[in-house]
Amino acid sequence: MDVSQLKEYILNNDKLETILSELGCGDIKNHDTYYSASNPDGGDNKNAICVYLNDNLVTIDYTRDIPQLNRCSDIFSLIEFFQNCNFFEAMKFACQCVGIDYYYDFEKDVDPAIQYTKMLMEMNNDEQEDDEEKLVKPIPEKILTYYKPWVNKQFYVDGITYMIQKEFEIGFDEDTQYITIPIRDEIGTLVGVKGRYLGEPPDGICKYIYLEKCSRSQLLYGLNKTYNAIQEQKLVYVGESEKSVLQMFSYGYYNCVATSGKKVSKQQIIKLERLCVPIVFLFDKDVKQEELDELASRFVDGVTVYALIDKINILNEKESPTDNKEKFKKLLNDKTCIIKLK
Repeated sequence: MDVSQLKEYILNNDKLETILSELGCGDIKNHDTYYSASNPDGGDNKNAICVYLNDNLVTIDYTRDIPQLNRCSDIFSLIEFFQNCNFFEAMKFACQCVGIDYYYDFEKDVDPAIQYTKMLMEMNNDEQEDDEEKLVKPIPEKILTYYKPWVNKQFYVDGITYMIQKEFEIGFDEDTQYITIPIRDEIGTLVGVKGRYLGEPPDGICKYIYLEKCSRSQLLYGLNKTYNAIQEQKLVYVGESEKSVLQMFSYGYYNCVATSGKKVSKQQIIKLERLCVPIVFLFDKDVKQEELDELASRFVDGVTVYALIDKINILNEKESPTDNKEKFKKLLNDKTCIIKLK
C-alpha cells in the first residue's frame, strides 16, 4: 500500500469524516480547510483533534501525545494511537474504513491516456528500477505446499539454525533444486517466494531467482515478525539479503529487516522512516562510504541513520557483517564501526 496514494484517495473521495467516525471520534465538523473532532476516548474538548485537508493530512491532537515523524503527525498517527496498532495496521484500518482492499490498485481508475503517457516515460527512464512501480499482490498460501518443508545444512553452515529456518518457513523445491524463502509483507501476507540454488549453481543458472515473483522494492523482509522487537529495542538493523535477517534471528537479534538488495527504494525508505527509530545499515563490505552518504541523504530530517562499517578490517571482501556470528558481535561492540551518517 502506497501511503501517498492512500492519502490522495481519502482526500479525493471525501473519506476523512468516515475514518474519524469509524475511529470513534465525536463532534466531527468540516471547516473547509480542516476537520475538527473530539477524542474517541472521551473528554470535553470538542476541538481536540484537527486534521488538515492537505496532501499529508497533517493531524494535531491538542490533548494527547500523538507520536510524530519529523515533528509532524498525520491521520495514520492518530489511528495508531487510538487503535493501539502499528503504522501498517493503521493503513489497513483506513482502507477498511473507506471500503478498499489493502492491495487496492489506485491506477486502475486512471485515464488510459495518462497510463500510456506514464508507461512511455518509464520506458525512457533508464534509471527506473524494474519493480519500483509494481504492486505487491497476495498469492495463495497453497503455493507453499508445492515445496518440501525441509531445512537445509547449507543455511545451517551459514549461521542459520534449523529452528529459525522452520520459523521462516524455509523449504526446498525438488524440481529446480532451489532452497525456498517465502516472502511475506509487513502484515504477514504471502506475496512471493525467492529461491537460492542448493550448492554452487552450474553455468547459466542463477544463484538467486524468484520462483514466485514479487515487487521486492516495496517490501522490508522480516518486518511482519520483527516490528515489535524494533519498537522495544528502539533500533532497527537493515541488512541487504533475506539471509541477514535469518542470521540475526539465529544470533538473538530480532530487531532487523532486509531490503533484498543493495538498492533501497523510495517505498522502503518511507517504511523505515515510519518505524520512528534509529536505523543501522549492515551492508556488505564492498559498499562505498559515498553510497551510504547518498542513501542517508534521502531520509527526512529527524531520522537518525547509521552504518556498520568494518573499520577494524575483519570482514572478507564482499562478506556481509552478519555472515559470521563472532565477527558481527565484534563489529557491533566496537564503537569505531558504528558511523553516524545523518
